[in-house]
Amino acid sequence: MPTFGPMGSGYATLTAMITPALFMTASASLIISTSNRMSRIVDRVRVQIDLADRIDQGLVDLDYLKERRARADEELRSLEWRSGRVRLALTQLYLALSAFVGTSLTLAVDMLLGSRIQGLPTLMAVVGVALLLVASVNLTREAHRALRSSHNEVRFHRDLLVRRAADRQKG
Repeated sequence: MPTFGPMGSGYATLTAMITPALFMTASASLIISTSNRMSRIVDRVRVQIDLADRIDQGLVDLDYLKERRARADEELRSLEWRSGRVRLALTQLYLALSAFVGTSLTLAVDMLLGSRIQGLPTLMAVVGVALLLVASVNLTREAHRALRSSHNEVRFHRDLLVRRAADRQKG
């Protein structure tokens, strides 16, 4: 029968369960920030689709419509790629969170069974950490693409300014 006194295995098990709880907190924090990233991507997709639709319908009072339409298409392709990365990262983060919850539970079950499944909690923790790593790589790739997209947008704006100035000098 398990001992739950001050020096018994019950406290050792509870102490061991703290480590997965820290990983759960880290995973939950990443899930929240990644969900926010997904929301921003969805909002940006809606803006670009609206702009493209308004250009196609002739409902905008903008110059260089062909270039703007092409830029909207380019941005939508980038946003599709980014949303795929974020979706994959969110899936990996939720699986990591599940692995850490499972680690904590299997530690408790292992204590109740008299240390018969010692390897399982460790395996689950390793899987959780690996999923956190892979999700972080995907989020890094998405962040790089987001910054590249922003850079392209600024460059497009500057190119429009140069074209407008040149057009004014001609006319």
